[in-house]
Amino acid sequence: MNKIIQFPHPGSEHNDKSGKEWNTGYHKRKYLKVNGYYLKDIHTNPINNIIYFWGEWEAQSHVTPITSKRPRNFPNYVFAPFYQLPIHNVNTDPFVFGEQFYYSICKQGHYPKLRDLDKGSLIIFGSNKNKNFVIDTLFVVKCWKDYEISNIQNLKGEYNEVFHDISLKPIIGKPEVSAKKVDEIIENGKQTGICNSSCGDDENDNNPVKKITKYRIYEAVMYEDREKFDDTFSYAPCLPDPNGDNGFARPTINLPYISKNLNQGIKVIMGENVKKVWNEITQEVLKQDLNLLIKTNLPQIMLNLKNKTK
Repeated sequence: MNKIIQFPHPGSEHNDKSGKEWNTGYHKRKYLKVNGYYLKDIHTNPINNIIYFWGEWEAQSHVTPITSKRPRNFPNYVFAPFYQLPIHNVNTDPFVFGEQFYYSICKQGHYPKLRDLDKGSLIIFGSNKNKNFVIDTLFVVKCWKDYEISNIQNLKGEYNEVFHDISLKPIIGKPEVSAKKVDEIIENGKQTGICNSSCGDDENDNNPVKKITKYRIYEAVMYEDREKFDDTFSYAPCLPDPNGDNGFARPTINLPYISKNLNQGIKVIMGENVKKVWNEITQEVLKQDLNLLIKTNLPQIMLNLKNKTK
C-alpha cells in the first residue's frame, strides 16, 4: 500500500567554513548551484540551464557569499558542489543529483515504516523553519534494493560513482547507534500517525542502528517515468539563472495534513491519495513563483596531487 511520509530533517544553512570542506559535524542544507533541467510548471517542456536549489551536499563546495540585501529565510551563500578524497563519514541523503535521485538510509533504522515503502509512495522532505514546514525535495518511490552495511562496497558497480562515494561509502565508517524508543500517536480518527522519538533530536539518524541488518536504497520516480506513476515524479523546488542568483526561501507548505511544527521523527499521512497530495504540494510550490528541478549534471570529483600519486 502506498504511504505518504512527512520527513523533517535539519534545516540550518551551512556557512562559508562548514560548507567549504567535507562536513564532519551535523547535517545542514546548502543553496546549491548546478547545471541541469527544470520545468516552469507541470505542463511545460524541460529547460536546460544553470539551476539553484536547496538540498543536502555534505562533501566540498566552492562558496560564494550573497552580498545583496535579501528577505528573511533567503540563503547567505551559493554552494557549487564537488568532492575530493578522502571520503568522510557524513553522507548526503537524499541524493538529488544526476539523472536518478536516491534515498538510502536516513531514519530507516529508527522508523521501520521507512524500510517498507511501496512503489508510488511519496516522501515529503523538508524542515521546520519559523513554525512552518518548508520543503526541499518531493520524492516518489519507483523501486528499491535491500542492502546490508557490510555489503556496500559490492554495490559500487550498480550505481554511479558519485552516489556511491557521497551517500553509500561514508556509511561504512559510521559507528552504530542504539535503537530509539519510538512512540506512535494516532490522531484525527486514525487518519494520521506521528512517529516521534523519545530520545531527542535525529542527528544520528544517518547512522546504522544496532541489530538492524537491512536497509533500502530507494530510486525515485523521475520525470521520464511519470506516465507509469499517475503523472507524478520527483523534483526539488528551484529557480534558474539569473533569477536564482540572490536566492529564495524554501517554499512553505500550508495544507491541513502537513504538521507545521514537526522537526523530528516522521509523520505518516493516512487517508489521503498520493496523486492528490502531490498535486496540492506542487501547486503550493508553483504559486510561490518557483520551478521544478528534475535532473542535473553530476558533481565531479577533483583529484589533488596527493590523490594522483596513490
